[in-house]
Amino acid sequence: MRRLQRHRSALVLALAIAVSSPVHARVDTGDGTTAPQAQVLRDAVADAAGQAAQGDTLGALIAFERLLASPALLTLSQADRLEAYSQAAWTALQTGQTGLARTYLQSARQLSPDEPRVLYLLGALDTQEGNPLDGIRNITRAVQLAPSFAGDVSINMAAQFIQRLQGEEDVLRAFLEVLFERQWKPDGVEPTDFWRALALLQINAEQSERVAATLARIDTPMEVIALRADKRFDRFIDRDSPRFDPQQSAQRHLDTLRLDTLLAPENVTALSAMSEAMLLMGKNEDVLAMTDRAAKVAAGPGIPDTFEGSGDLAWLLNSRAIAQRRLGDIETAMATMTLAGRFSEGGGSNVSQRLNLAVWQTGILRPRQALETANGIGDNLSPYGEAVQQWVRFAAYRQLGDLARAEQAKAWLQAHDDVAAGYFMEALLEDNALDAAAAHLIGRLQSTQHRSDTLLSVQRFVTVPSLPGDAERDRRWWQVVARRDVQAALNAVGRSDAYAIVARGSSR
Repeated sequence: MRRLQRHRSALVLALAIAVSSPVHARVDTGDGTTAPQAQVLRDAVADAAGQAAQGDTLGALIAFERLLASPALLTLSQADRLEAYSQAAWTALQTGQTGLARTYLQSARQLSPDEPRVLYLLGALDTQEGNPLDGIRNITRAVQLAPSFAGDVSINMAAQFIQRLQGEEDVLRAFLEVLFERQWKPDGVEPTDFWRALALLQINAEQSERVAATLARIDTPMEVIALRADKRFDRFIDRDSPRFDPQQSAQRHLDTLRLDTLLAPENVTALSAMSEAMLLMGKNEDVLAMTDRAAKVAAGPGIPDTFEGSGDLAWLLNSRAIAQRRLGDIETAMATMTLAGRFSEGGGSNVSQRLNLAVWQTGILRPRQALETANGIGDNLSPYGEAVQQWVRFAAYRQLGDLARAEQAKAWLQAHDDVAAGYFMEALLEDNALDAAAAHLIGRLQSTQHRSDTLLSVQRFVTVPSLPGDAERDRRWWQVVARRDVQAALNAVGRSDAYAIVARGSSR
């Protein structure tokens, strides 16, 4: 059974206000006055910004409202007024005053239409309010104008854009290309899955001259396997070269992450990525050893649920739980995943590990626990997160014999299949609707949008025994893949090979 992936599932729209602290740099245009009252206003703006940075955003917002309503504001230079509106908008976003934030941002744009800070905040606001198309355009423009803003683009933000803007290939390509050009490497880890997405967008746009440079930054085992599986990449890679050997790629990737953690042992993101690399190579005991201290600290008294790096700790414990499950200790694995679900991610409550736990609970035939876990997360999820939640509901209600509610969840998965990452296929397999499952799989293989991930799903990895609730569905999956019509569709666009890499989903 599949599990939530770190980069694909960006499960809460944490775009927000992705600027973690106010930006104080400004350009002096020299068009204002040096009168004492202007200096008093500048000092007041700086004081309000400092107040917001220290956490008193409500008090700061009140101060900004008073300052920006003052006629004396016009005594400031254009640059100083731009600074005031930008800081006020950031503060309004922190307090959830989105309407006020937009008013301030519009005033700032009247002063400087291409101010990067303003464009970035406007993009975050657009996306938060359900307009990701304008959001991605504004953020792309901000990063084009000021490369430093690439560092404010999180994995979650980028994943949300890819999920929500499927079909908007031009804007997605422009967004990913500017990140690529700005050497985007969030938390020091190369985002190779995004570069695969970029390479496919470049191929679709007939920009073959750009593809080689994009592929040069892909050297992680699962992405290398994805390149080898998809015939669209055949003219760009040498499948016989060590460069595109998945086993060698896995070792290179692990060696790089080990060096990163030696050079920066405080980088929990790299440590978490290293644990995931070890899992791919079947180093389960090593994962337990490297995460033992973190698990003891996490379970100890006094550790808060939210702190800088709490999300990385959750993912580190996520790897530990997977290692325990693969070693046959599912009860301990679920206890570890429960512990991981305590820690917030992306500035909000934990979603990823709690959904992973719910999926496991359906796998060991504990549907009531699964529903309690999944429903306790709430409804403010990304499209992918909601797909996992609906899958849990479908599987759990099926196990409970509540076929009406199971059908409701299945209908949701079918209606949202473009963003449901294959969970509608899982529902078809659970229903033993193998003809429909085969037709669905063929359709995804023929789709330029879904083909790459679908080809990855038909590769043969090292697996561990299925959980009881997953076993029949896993068997049916390979029965569907082996069908003559599916094989014909598969061979037309790609290939399926066996690899000495452990499946991310463990049993498939």
